[in-house]
Amino acid sequence: MMDLAEIREEGVTLQVVSEWGLWSPCKQCINNRGIKTSRGYCRLKRSINSTIIERNDSIIIHFFRGSPILPCKSVLLQDEFPTISRIVRYLPEFILRESCKKCPRVKKRKKSEKFRYAKRYVLAEGAHLAVVCPESSTAAQVIWKKDTLTLKKGTGQSFRKKDKETRVMVDTFSTLYLIEVSKEEQGNYTCYVDNINMMRLKVIVISKTRFLTQAFLRHLSYLGVIIFLTSICYCAGIVITCRQRDKFQPLSQDDPLAKEVE
Repeated sequence: MMDLAEIREEGVTLQVVSEWGLWSPCKQCINNRGIKTSRGYCRLKRSINSTIIERNDSIIIHFFRGSPILPCKSVLLQDEFPTISRIVRYLPEFILRESCKKCPRVKKRKKSEKFRYAKRYVLAEGAHLAVVCPESSTAAQVIWKKDTLTLKKGTGQSFRKKDKETRVMVDTFSTLYLIEVSKEEQGNYTCYVDNINMMRLKVIVISKTRFLTQAFLRHLSYLGVIIFLTSICYCAGIVITCRQRDKFQPLSQDDPLAKEVE
């Protein structure tokens, strides 16, 4: 604390104050009401004794005379007075929030406007799926819909009768989750980012038996193609060998290979 004692002896008093910045634009608007914020920055303000300053021209007086207010994280303050800098540089900054009504106008979505992305998923019954809306962020307003029904964030729901388990959910980060899907979860899902048509997602749910049958037939077709190509190569080799049989030389009686054949 030697720096602070020396500064006081020179007639300089330091005070930590908050300097508030400008208000941000109105954000997170719902029904034309939102939130605006202002950040309070930590500042070190000085006041010099007028009776001492007239007869004192020390380095400390000269420094603070040219710096009436300094940021708490000032590099200059850290170089000149490291003890004071260590005290004030870690003081927190504050954010003031107030409600506001002047929300920016959102461009209305045209009915004919196409979606930027389109995806299609074929799922077996009981499967899970997680999808993130493209070009979304925590600051953007993201809306998910199933067909024409809007899905609320943080609220799980099920489209099955007398089913209390969560089957469809949109979390706080605007990620869509489908859990143990069935025919009821099948449909068209759409997401909008700041009222922009972003993605159309088509989900098709089929039974496990049908899904396994399709997979078996698909792999069986792959095997059939491999066998077909192998047969063609084998037959082609036999044909080429038969056409060029005159080029083969018979084995002589003295050839050890002929004796082995016998």
